[in-house]
Amino acid sequence: MKRVVSISIILLIITFTVSAVEKDEVWWGSNYMPGNVAIGGTISIESDYWSSLASIPSGGYESGFGVAGQAELLLYKPVFGAISPVDFGVAAKARTGFFFRNYGSSSSEPWFPVGAAVMGTAHFGFKGFDIHFSEFNDSPINFFNILSRFDYFINLGVAFDILNGDSSYGPLGLAGATGVNYFVNDNFMVNAGYNLWNGYSGYYVGGSFKIGPSQKTKDISIDLDILYYQVYLAQFYSVYWYTNYAGGFYFDDSNYKEGQGTEWKLTSSDDNDELIMKKSLLKLNTDGSRWWQVKYIDGSDDFIYEFLLDKEYNLLKLKFIDEDTGRVREYTAKEDDLAVYKTADMRAIDDSEYKEWKTETVKIKTDAGTFTADHIVHPEEDLSYEWWISSDVPGEMIKYEWKDSEETITGELINITSGNKSELGGF
Repeated sequence: MKRVVSISIILLIITFTVSAVEKDEVWWGSNYMPGNVAIGGTISIESDYWSSLASIPSGGYESGFGVAGQAELLLYKPVFGAISPVDFGVAAKARTGFFFRNYGSSSSEPWFPVGAAVMGTAHFGFKGFDIHFSEFNDSPINFFNILSRFDYFINLGVAFDILNGDSSYGPLGLAGATGVNYFVNDNFMVNAGYNLWNGYSGYYVGGSFKIGPSQKTKDISIDLDILYYQVYLAQFYSVYWYTNYAGGFYFDDSNYKEGQGTEWKLTSSDDNDELIMKKSLLKLNTDGSRWWQVKYIDGSDDFIYEFLLDKEYNLLKLKFIDEDTGRVREYTAKEDDLAVYKTADMRAIDDSEYKEWKTETVKIKTDAGTFTADHIVHPEEDLSYEWWISSDVPGEMIKYEWKDSEETITGELINITSGNKSELGGF
């Protein structure tokens, strides 16, 4: 009769706690539901070393290996709006192992304790932290996806040693554990942590099998496309602007023919590194927009971009290779991009400025050949820009120097190419 009453009480508790949880999905929860039962075991390395320092410093310390089995019943899950990451329950634990007393270089004969414990349990989960790029679901934010499988817990209760051999401690003591579970799937978990048993403590590893459903969480799809693309936009803008528009000025590049390209060598007075830039016109559209390709080669990090500019040099599309997946991605520029192509700060040198800044006409020799060029100098406060310009080359520019008080950047035309085609495809 008592057994029937006890079972009925347990069932009533489970029924009450399950009904107390909202049936709606939450956006942050855990891997448990009230009524779940978790059965598992652990192995541990334990010692009473820290306890013995305070209680029996002259009598050595006791250590050994523990083996334990545990059954846990989840009883209660509080819900706060759409958040319910906390769970409470009770657990019964049985423990054995073999232990011995250490006396410096010698030890006693081992003994084999047998005990049991009853504990209250608490869990804190992170389920719901599954975040993906909204367009590329194969590219998750792995840290958060892994985090959703973890569960932090703490158990605390009373231990009773039925057999404790030569142990220096009485039969009753404190039992507890804290650690993390990692859910391999909805039911099986591995765990690790630190436990306490009647004066002994140590680290353990183990595993458990959960019986019952997991809590349902809402599918969180955070649009990280903006951040994803801005990284590549910023990289493209910084390098392309840096290598093509010194001082925010540019020269007429309408004399590029389809497939024609130029190669540049860029150097800095700060170091001996060289950057090779290859720029080519891939396609001229009927509306005046043009597809370009640029490559940057420095011996370690090589980049390739293909991009569409309108007649006013506004960026319309950008193609690049995803560094993580190796796939070609295409982005359509938007007005609200975090990284922007600052066409307002770019302008061509007009005829009056050209005449004013022109200092001489000279012969200039580079690896691309010998050219007759106008030498243009535009000094500013703490900065100086110089260009060597000739209409005989695509883009008109043969060489430029950008100087400040600390550094000189030099760009020099080294080759004129033809027959260049898209390497990223699509047109």
